[in-house]
Amino acid sequence: MKKIKQISICLLLIASFSAIGQTMTSGIVKYKMTSDNEQMAMMGDIIMTNYFDSENVAVEVDMMGGMVMTKIFKKINDPKSTKMTMDAMGQKYEITGIDENAAKGVDMADLDNIATVTFDKTATKEIAGFTCYKATVTYNDDKSGEFYLTDAISMTSSLKESKLKGFPLEMKIVTPEAVLELKAIEVIKDLPKEAFMVPEGFEKVTMEEFQEKMGG
Repeated sequence: MKKIKQISICLLLIASFSAIGQTMTSGIVKYKMTSDNEQMAMMGDIIMTNYFDSENVAVEVDMMGGMVMTKIFKKINDPKSTKMTMDAMGQKYEITGIDENAAKGVDMADLDNIATVTFDKTATKEIAGFTCYKATVTYNDDKSGEFYLTDAISMTSSLKESKLKGFPLEMKIVTPEAVLELKAIEVIKDLPKEAFMVPEGFEKVTMEEFQEKMGG
């Protein structure tokens, strides 16, 4: 259970790239995540679902065929609103007091750390019904990235301008420790009204209390 906790927190922080001050038309983008990291591979298929509207974002990670479900919520213009839920085989917690600066520091796209972006609009592919073009990213450290972006989904930044334009439907980040890949498998325009609501039955705890309950 301790290992599940560690992987769940890691994945949610990785997924938080889509919640960093960005706003767009409401909808849902569902990704399949793969990695050559052994611990992540042991979790089976990992599905990440990004819910968004003009005021909110929520990123849900489904591991082990639904046995472990984690979700992070955030109001775009209220950094202190960040919270997370976790349902691990019936143990349900709502975690508050998340350090948003820490979450930004390990986001997959790592927007603050991008050195250069090279766009190639002649290199295209169809992803989830959208025509996407390639962007090659270098970072100020030893990571590199390859993205496929679409301009058909509007995305703006309420906090700052990013060097990475367009909405990513496929991402590949190469680090010395692991290769992480996300590819959109479905884009849905209809957004359920409960997308940004914590369901009933979750025990509210701080991150410290959550870590204690999950084995330290």
